[in-house]
Amino acid sequence: MNIFCAYAFTGEDLDVVTKRMRLVVDTLDDSNHEAYCNLDDEIVDAIKEKDDIKAIFNRAFEVLETKDALVAIVSSSNRSVGQMMEIGAAYSQGKPIYLFEHTSAAGTTYLPRLSTESYVWESLEDLKDKLKLI
Repeated sequence: MNIFCAYAFTGEDLDVVTKRMRLVVDTLDDSNHEAYCNLDDEIVDAIKEKDDIKAIFNRAFEVLETKDALVAIVSSSNRSVGQMMEIGAAYSQGKPIYLFEHTSAAGTTYLPRLSTESYVWESLEDLKDKLKLI
């Protein structure tokens, strides 16, 4: 399955996010999926240099359109506007949404009710194990 990975970026520690999303992409790829994360997208890197927020979202929605499903990694109870927009776009396109909420975020939104499958994780190792379930 070709998967779009959605994650919170704003207000997060970039090193922590990068490490977590590397684990997500590698785990999904190792499970015979093809995972897309914009942290690995050279086009997004060039857009970020221009600080063009509209272009970043245009790129995200363009790529999402070509994917089979969305994996949302929710690492805290803080809301990410960008991640919510990506989830909403996937929902409107009828794509399966696989939600992975950290224990600190579990029960704080209605996202599990919109998701195809919902998982709660506590550690990176736990997240890795849960990702293998899809």
